[in-house]
Amino acid sequence: MGFLKKIRRHAAIATGDFAAMFKDVEIPPLPEAVTRLIQEINNPEPDIDRLAELISSTAGVAAKVIQTVNSALFSLKIPVTNVKHAVSLLGIQQIRSITLACAAMEALPQPQSDFFDPEAFWTDSLLQAMLSRSFAKKRFPNQSEDVFTASLLTDVALPVLLCVWSEYYEPVIKEWGQSPRRLSEIEREHFGWDHAQASAWISQAWGFPEELVCYLAAHNLSREKINELELTDTVVSAIAVAAISPSVLKPDQGRCERVLHAATQWLTLSDSTFVDCVNEVKESLTEMIEVFGLSDRNATKILEDFCIVANSENYKEGA
Repeated sequence: MGFLKKIRRHAAIATGDFAAMFKDVEIPPLPEAVTRLIQEINNPEPDIDRLAELISSTAGVAAKVIQTVNSALFSLKIPVTNVKHAVSLLGIQQIRSITLACAAMEALPQPQSDFFDPEAFWTDSLLQAMLSRSFAKKRFPNQSEDVFTASLLTDVALPVLLCVWSEYYEPVIKEWGQSPRRLSEIEREHFGWDHAQASAWISQAWGFPEELVCYLAAHNLSREKINELELTDTVVSAIAVAAISPSVLKPDQGRCERVLHAATQWLTLSDSTFVDCVNEVKESLTEMIEVFGLSDRNATKILEDFCIVANSENYKEGA
């Protein structure tokens, strides 16, 4: 059974008739320029000149793509000066993935809510994206950029729902802020669905590539469900492991230990390889935070907590 069919077997996309549930809710449309860009990205054989032109015509996206390509994330020997140059150096697949991430970041609505911290939201997303990319480079090297994009966008439902469904969703975010539990657990209690499913529904409506929609739907699956769906040896595992990470709003060594345990069990990484992945993220974190216009908050502390946990004798004795 193919990868996408396996994920479709999971109720993550099909569970809950979102169209009926939100029949009175309008998903905010993406800017027209971003919509055209996604349409070209979805083209099985995109026109390189056309893609470069569309990226370049959206100033914020173009700048972020070039900054990302020139960052320590790729460590290119030759600096990229324009979008077409970036495509020629990295190839169409990597540029498509990076562009989609940057375009979505530019286009997402920003809720006017006391319970939503946009900088913390994107810092969390960036940290998880960098971690999942580093994990994937060890296990799924040919798909590490797709993993980065998927992890960066796994939580797109949060700002959207806070904008269009705030009366019901704000209390859930407030409860999560005061609880050690995962947001998805609280959502399921209140609604019978979680933001992974909602992110898949929203990204589907926006015309995101089908594979990315499936990654978003699967990002918070348990190991048991991943095994049941025969997705153990796919990038879903790397995305799901990174998604366990604590928020910069709530650093938590216990959650860091869960990430380490998942990385060693789900991805079969050794403790030392896990630490190597964390150190790789550390090396480029400051630069990437600057590229995305964010601040560190507790991101560095969380990375340090990962290393503390991995080197802890208590953890090794209990492992």
